[in-house]
Amino acid sequence: MLNEFIKLGLTQDQAKVLAEAFVGHKKLASGKYFIKAGKVCSEMGVVIKGKCRYFYNTPDGEVTRWISLANDFVTSLSSFVSQQPAKENIQAMEATEIVIMSHADWLRLYAEHDFIRQLYTRIIEANYIGMEERVFNLIAKSADERYQWMQEHQPRFIREVPDKYLASMLGVHPRHLSRIRAQRK
Repeated sequence: MLNEFIKLGLTQDQAKVLAEAFVGHKKLASGKYFIKAGKVCSEMGVVIKGKCRYFYNTPDGEVTRWISLANDFVTSLSSFVSQQPAKENIQAMEATEIVIMSHADWLRLYAEHDFIRQLYTRIIEANYIGMEERVFNLIAKSADERYQWMQEHQPRFIREVPDKYLASMLGVHPRHLSRIRAQRK
């Protein structure tokens, strides 16, 4: 995990401080929840092995918003920050291992270390820009253009995420995703 934190722009010492704050460990079987909608998210994690799917329950069924893959952070951010009930579910897609930091430990780390505040700002900015891009793509681009964008900007999803969830993230039916892929060959 140290190397992954160093890739975020931290020094060896800074990465060690951050890594040492992840003192808990969770093993989730496929289908088990990291957090359910309606519950307060009191933990932040890093996926060590496996995948977690973020999804909403809608009248038309489940809609996948995002997937955290190995070495990605995992939390229901709005719930974690506000300590209000989550609107989303986060569920293991396969056997998943996550190292955990509590909300209280996060607040302490954030208060004590300027580099953590800077890292947090960079991550939030990058996530906001990515979310804005995804919203723009869903509104203004065709399904084929959205798939092409994902190939270019999020190739891990194309390689690692099952089609039914990838299709949901792209706002298309799985059959439509199959047609898009077939046309690109």
